[in-house]
Amino acid sequence: MSPQSHSQSPYLYSFTHVPGKGMGIVANYYIRRGTRIISDAPLFKIPNYTTDPAAVTSYVTKALKGKSKDEQRMFLSLFNAYPKDYMPFYGITKTNALPLGPDSEDAGLFLTVARLNHSCSPNTNHTWNSNTGTETIHAIRDILRGEEITICYIGSGKSSRDREGRRKELAAVFKFECHCTICDLPPEQSLASDSRRAEIEKLDEIVGQGDLLMLRASMALNSCRTMLRLMDEERIYDKRVSRIYYDAFQICIANGDVARASVFARKTVEERMICEGPDSVGLEDQKVFIENPQSHRLAGLSNIWKTGLENIREYDDQEEFNVWLWKRADS
Repeated sequence: MSPQSHSQSPYLYSFTHVPGKGMGIVANYYIRRGTRIISDAPLFKIPNYTTDPAAVTSYVTKALKGKSKDEQRMFLSLFNAYPKDYMPFYGITKTNALPLGPDSEDAGLFLTVARLNHSCSPNTNHTWNSNTGTETIHAIRDILRGEEITICYIGSGKSSRDREGRRKELAAVFKFECHCTICDLPPEQSLASDSRRAEIEKLDEIVGQGDLLMLRASMALNSCRTMLRLMDEERIYDKRVSRIYYDAFQICIANGDVARASVFARKTVEERMICEGPDSVGLEDQKVFIENPQSHRLAGLSNIWKTGLENIREYDDQEEFNVWLWKRADS
């Protein structure tokens, strides 16, 4: 079985040697933003992935016995960041397995996705889709022919704010020093990038304070707008964008602004479809809020910004529309 048999669109990409990175995946053609590039079913799932190495090794040994020789060879050819620390089966699994969802204790080993190299400014978003039972890879910006297809190996927490923190985490977990386009910026540009990323994290923490929905709604909404601007400057277009739009939706509906809440709900859905596809988990539930924002649990807490769906403004000019959309952030 070839690696391509695990993918959604096998002719969109090729496996190739990438200088300084080993094996990687590059685009065969121009790939538009929102395209599902890979839909990879797990070779095997590992329950309770946080258990001890011996238990995981035993589980993987049994799982591999039921796989084809080609699949076994493909597994053994994957990078092992811990050759001196653990037995090979555990080292390969620890290096390459991905959790089946952000809060899951279970993980999966994906033969195609495991070949994707890291970038702190990736051009794809990866998500576990429990509806399809696959790890999906979607282009979050246009990808040129011959460009390497990348994902981000680390989360968006404090360690990812600055270059030093990211490099330390990657070196500790994956045993390499990152030289992506962001990490190799000249010193002045790197400091500016670090500053923007730190500000994004700070504002995200502010918006995450639930009481701001009511007490300082304009401040919270302005924080959403600022985050989106900073993320655009950093070329961050992953699923965090849809989360910010959803935060803006909740701020508006909690204060009675049905018109803007509907627009933010639509933008939430649009961004999720780009990053995760039309079959992503929970998407249909969020679509309901476009036509019926009042069905959300926060609706009716306040009517200080009261509007109705009939108050949605239509502008031919996108800039004028954005001025209307974010008006509450200036009040």
